[in-house]
Amino acid sequence: MKLPRPYSIQSKFLLSLILTSLVIGGVLFAGFSTHMSQVLENVVREKARMVFGQVDSVQNYVRGILRPQMYEELPDKFIIQAMSSSFVTRNIMARDENEPSTFTYRRVAEKSRNPSYEAKGIELELIKYFRENPQQQLWEGYKNIKGEKHFVMARPAVFKKSCLRCHGKIEDAPVELIELYGNRGFNHTQDSIGGIDFVGLPVSASVAHIQETIMSYIGVFLLAVLLYLGATNMLFKRIVANNIRILTTNFRRNFSDEKGVALFREVEQEDEVGEMIGGIEKLSDYMFDARQKLQDYASNLEHMVEERTGELEQEATARQSDVELFVQLLAGSSSSQSRGELWKVALPLIHKRFNLERTAYVCTFSSKNFYSIPETPERPELPDNWVELLTDSVSLILDDRAYIPVESSSGSAEGLLCLFRKEGSSFREKDRGILRAIGRQLGIAADSISALNSIVRHNTNLQSIFEGISDPLLLADGTGAPIVANESARKLGEELSEGCITDGGVVSLLCQGWGDSANCGISKSLLMNEALSREVSLPEGRSFAINIYPIHHTENPHERRVVVYVHETTSQKKMLAQMTQAEKMATVGKLSAGLAHEINNPLGVILCYAELLKKGASGQSAEDIEVILKHTRQAQTVLKDLLNFARPKVSSTTGTEFSGIIREVADVFRIQADKQGARIDLDLDESVPKLNVEPQALEHIVANLLLNGLDAVPENEGRLKVSLAMEGAEQVVFKIMDNGPGIAQEDLQYVFDPFYTTKEVNKGSGLGLAVVFGFMSDIGGSIEVENGDEDKGELSGAVFTLKFPLTAKDK
Repeated sequence: MKLPRPYSIQSKFLLSLILTSLVIGGVLFAGFSTHMSQVLENVVREKARMVFGQVDSVQNYVRGILRPQMYEELPDKFIIQAMSSSFVTRNIMARDENEPSTFTYRRVAEKSRNPSYEAKGIELELIKYFRENPQQQLWEGYKNIKGEKHFVMARPAVFKKSCLRCHGKIEDAPVELIELYGNRGFNHTQDSIGGIDFVGLPVSASVAHIQETIMSYIGVFLLAVLLYLGATNMLFKRIVANNIRILTTNFRRNFSDEKGVALFREVEQEDEVGEMIGGIEKLSDYMFDARQKLQDYASNLEHMVEERTGELEQEATARQSDVELFVQLLAGSSSSQSRGELWKVALPLIHKRFNLERTAYVCTFSSKNFYSIPETPERPELPDNWVELLTDSVSLILDDRAYIPVESSSGSAEGLLCLFRKEGSSFREKDRGILRAIGRQLGIAADSISALNSIVRHNTNLQSIFEGISDPLLLADGTGAPIVANESARKLGEELSEGCITDGGVVSLLCQGWGDSANCGISKSLLMNEALSREVSLPEGRSFAINIYPIHHTENPHERRVVVYVHETTSQKKMLAQMTQAEKMATVGKLSAGLAHEINNPLGVILCYAELLKKGASGQSAEDIEVILKHTRQAQTVLKDLLNFARPKVSSTTGTEFSGIIREVADVFRIQADKQGARIDLDLDESVPKLNVEPQALEHIVANLLLNGLDAVPENEGRLKVSLAMEGAEQVVFKIMDNGPGIAQEDLQYVFDPFYTTKEVNKGSGLGLAVVFGFMSDIGGSIEVENGDEDKGELSGAVFTLKFPLTAKDK
């Protein structure tokens, strides 16, 4: 690489950049060092205050709670391990010598009772400081302890009135203290400073780490400076130095006579700019001599040259104004948040640049709005062919006015920029290109603002949808770690981890029992490019359904993503278990009813005839007949108890909100409905009063009817409609209907019989509707079934109507 001359403008420019970089680097180094030192000092100061806070907590507990209680329990004893605040504090704050020390705590005194806690060195200096400055309650600063720099925080230990029992006169002190320490540590007075609480935190390692970090940043800064200098040198050489060199070369070539060569030899020792300035000065002298010679021959040309020079100056000024205009338009478009703001910024700039009478923008395709400078209520007049101007991307520029399509590309114009000159002035031919460029730039800026607003709006909508999903949903990487999670996923993570995980990382929490596949098969789903479903159960009894959907947006397996959808199935499983139990209990009830019917009749006959025989019997026969009567009645009691056990309790002493039960059961069955492509619609009157019915009975009723409906509706088009309302003031009507095939007319009278079903084999036991019928009978209500009539607004399938009577308590 060829180095620049030491006196060239390129060398001077590089030297200026190097000096500037050194100054900036020095300022940054000093500021960063100061900031990091302040941060370190704030951290260690806060740690020291935390240690003092812990010490205060222990001492307050001993002085305010433990010591008074001990005096109350053992008034004649002094147990130092429980009643001395200093002893308890030192032992609690003591650290294992084998563990790395993060701080040093000492509670020391001058002429200490325990020689191990005698103040020395720095501690004595601090005791002296507090005695000389009694108004000071805290000292903090840096000290060297055992050759290592420490941040030290100390406070005076002042003897209060409660301390003088053990530290005052020796004759008042507990015998145990005298036996343990002799006569050391006595004869202190109230409010005197006997010692200090001392906390030291080592900072040498932290300072070294900060220095290493600063040096690393300096290295990065120097590397960046070198890269910046190299790039700037190349750009400067290409953009500035080469062009100046070309200019000076042209001077040499155009003035190659002996006098011109002599001029350049005089100035070529300067840098390029100096060479240009010197050359121009010498050239002006040279040209002046030539001008004197030609003046007599070209006196007529002088006037023409002056006019042309003025035109060129005006042209240069105009082009500079155009550049400034485009820069200001670019800055205005960057700061504008809407199209209206863009026009309010752009129109005044255009108006000022071309010294116009009126500047306006007309939105011709959308709202018919317009913006005008100065502001007027009248819309500017458009040419007759304005539609062709927009569709053909053609500008109409007349002497006193111009109509420029505002478009980002040809054929995409949506408005016209209307410019009106002041009277007596007109647009020049050279202004046409500038005006077209302004229209294109404004069109691009307007489209950019619209695109940005659309992106922000769509992002907001997607975020609202994502956060609005009630079940946990997250986007995870191949290991199950969350990338984005909704609020439900974050709440579930906090709940399962007891607040430790707040980023929605529920995969690791739910899949801990899957062994090597602790991410519930996410790796397998990505490898097979298939959606997977998992059922997991937690030790505390909760269960979840996990659905994994792979997203192949890249060929790199390490960058692939999955969508994880989690749904808690605990309530659903509990409901299914309750339904199974209800069917079992219903079966026992029906069997018991059959037994009662078949056995109670013979028992009644036996009881009747035994009563008749007893009237005519005497002696031993009467006693035998009494035995028969006793055991017959006992058998009837056993059958009655069996029936009472099998029949569930439906009445309740407390009210049950029926609409809430319906909503909970419907939420459970919506999972099954979604899998079938079915929909469950609820129309519930919230003013319905509470019913004195057990919640379990109502859950069984709703669950059985919903399950029957889901079994009957067609795949992917199923629909169930559930309603709850008052009928008069005496009863509540619960109705459920579906769009299935309905029930055959000949089967309607048997649907509530036990073990009667129209479903396929192994799809139902025939007890569900019998159980519901039994519940309604026990409640005192009724249940009816019919096929729906679409003319009445009902669905075409089966319609079950349940009526619950209201008691005085319900009302």
